Formats: sequence, C-alpha cells, structure tokens
Amino acid sequence: MDAAPAQIVRCPECKAGNRLTLDRFGSSAAKCGKCKAPLFPQSRAGAAGEMFKLRCAQCGARNRVPGAKLGAAPKCGKCGALLKTDEVFAPQPVTVTDANFEARVLQSPLPVLLFAWAPWCPTCLSAAPMIDQFATEVKGRVRVGKLNVDVNPNLAGRFNIMSVPFLFIFDNGQMKASMPGVLQKHELMLKLAPYV
Repeated sequence: MDAAPAQIVRCPECKAGNRLTLDRFGSSAAKCGKCKAPLFPQSRAGAAGEMFKLRCAQCGARNRVPGAKLGAAPKCGKCGALLKTDEVFAPQPVTVTDANFEARVLQSPLPVLLFAWAPWCPTCLSAAPMIDQFATEVKGRVRVGKLNVDVNPNLAGRFNIMSVPFLFIFDNGQMKASMPGVLQKHELMLKLAPYV
C-alpha cells in the first residue's frame, strides 16, 4: 500500500514539524499535533475575497484562484492539470541550489525573486534581514529564494554573477530582470508588479 505524498509543515505557534498530505494543505481543519493551533490560520490560507495567481506547471497559463479554494485541488483553466497550491504555503525564503534550481525557480507557479549572496559579503549580510522580511510579506504572491554563490558555482557561472549581492526576477521559467546590488522593499515590489 503506497503512502499518500506528504510534506512537513511548521506550526506558526510552536514551530513543531507536522506531516501533512498534500490534499490537506490550506485546510482550516489542519491542526498542529503538538499544540493544536491551526497550521493555516485565515491570514495564511487566504480570506474568501483574496485571490492568488498561480502558473500551471504543465502549460504555463496563469490562473486566478480564490483563497477559499486553495485547499480544494483547483485545476488549470486552460489544460485541466492540478495546480501546485502547496507552493502558496511553502516556507520562505527558500534555499536555491544547483540541484534544486529547476524545481524551485524555473518550475515555480509564482514569480521568483532570487537573491544571490555570499557569506563573506558584508552588504549581503546586512541586506539578508530585509530580504527575509520581504519574503514574509509577499508569501503567496512571490517566491523569494536565496542563492549562496560560493557553494553553487554552476549557477553563479550560468548567470555570470561576478559580484554580490545580485537580484534576479524569474517568471514562467524565464529570467525577466537582473539587478546588481539590493533594492528597498517598495522598489522590489515595483519591479515585481508586472509579474504578480
């Protein structure tokens, strides 16, 4: 008997890891096994009037999904494939590596802001808390990823990253913009606006 695919979700209250099957993502009934707090409070799961825009992994079409329907296995309006709604609730920022770049960035149903950094760079270290805060604020609308160029030389070479920090915007599997340095949160949102 095969087990249903599952993923670990951290409780927003006690931080305990909870194993959830993908069909329970976003469900208001999903509770922490340790403290019984809701794993997807209303603000995370989306109010009934809130809309999420997700790209279909099969055909690339952008789909508008009401927050209340995220847990109901919505399908692409163009090709009928299941949409990756679990991506809305994935913890952010995500760590991007040479090995997971394709899945985390190019196949993301959300637009991606990729922050290239290095541990020896003081500007990168001072910008990291702002990137983390931005990731929390745009969760469900934009995926924010961090790429350590020192441990991922293939991606650093592929995108010709000669200095850090460096920012990239990806949407629908394509790089849409690249910017040296770091921008303020409102400037980042302006750059991402055409893709959100």
